[in-house]
Amino acid sequence: METSNRLSYSKTHLFAEDGTQYKIIAKVSLDGDCKNGMYDFSITADIYEKRKNGRIVYAGGGCCHEEIQKRFPELAKFIPLHLCNHYGAPMYPEANGFYHLQNSGKETTINYLRITEEEYNALSLAEDQKHFKYLLFSLGIVERWKKEADTLISELETLSGLKWENPYKPEEERFTLTLSDEERANIEKLIKDGFYTKENIEKRKEEARKAALIKKRADICARYDKDIAKAEREKKVMLYIFDSGVSTENVIYYNHSNTVTFNWSNLSYYKRISKEDFQNFLESVDYSKLPEGIKFEIK
Repeated sequence: METSNRLSYSKTHLFAEDGTQYKIIAKVSLDGDCKNGMYDFSITADIYEKRKNGRIVYAGGGCCHEEIQKRFPELAKFIPLHLCNHYGAPMYPEANGFYHLQNSGKETTINYLRITEEEYNALSLAEDQKHFKYLLFSLGIVERWKKEADTLISELETLSGLKWENPYKPEEERFTLTLSDEERANIEKLIKDGFYTKENIEKRKEEARKAALIKKRADICARYDKDIAKAEREKKVMLYIFDSGVSTENVIYYNHSNTVTFNWSNLSYYKRISKEDFQNFLESVDYSKLPEGIKFEIK
């Protein structure tokens, strides 16, 4: 059998629905078209519609998995591995899988990871991604993924008449889920030490919850302490000007630049200070009573 680094098989089916004739072309492939250093499965379809005038037009395409399952039941076995790599692992199984476990529903997680409900319950005990990855291996899930992929690669080879040859060496592949001996030993030591017992996990969650509350409270205090400090600084500046006998009606203090601007508004109902009065004020300023580096200007 001839070898190839790309396997592809397509099949066409004609059908009628609501009086309209359609043609659907299903395509199954194992390829590296994404050029991401890994070969992935793909099963998609293109659907064409025959108009009343005999013209054939493109009606849609893409995953169309429900339609593929309906029109090509013999290809349905490839659907669960759509976008999975040739090891049978879904995209980013460690990060995405753990995210779904923490944030998505049971059905979504089970479908994404292609696991049983019993395996879902076991994985639910994972507290972090490292523990989660360890469980994927120890529960035999990764090994099963590989067997499922190997089976479908063999079937795709039969369908395409080609023998698949991976152009990448294992060390050249990207996005490969691995568990080193060191990682395994570290997790197993933590398990042995009771780190991942339900009681200790709950204890850490409670500690994290309390720490989050303390941090939130501190953030609120810091935010308003900053606002208070700004207000106190502005109050100090405006009172100093007022106590100097100068009108503050058309005066503004910019905290961000530590600058006081006289005659900042051109509106007629704001009283303006003369340049002479401004100069007299500048000559009498006691900077020791004001924020360091303060500047005065007039418009």
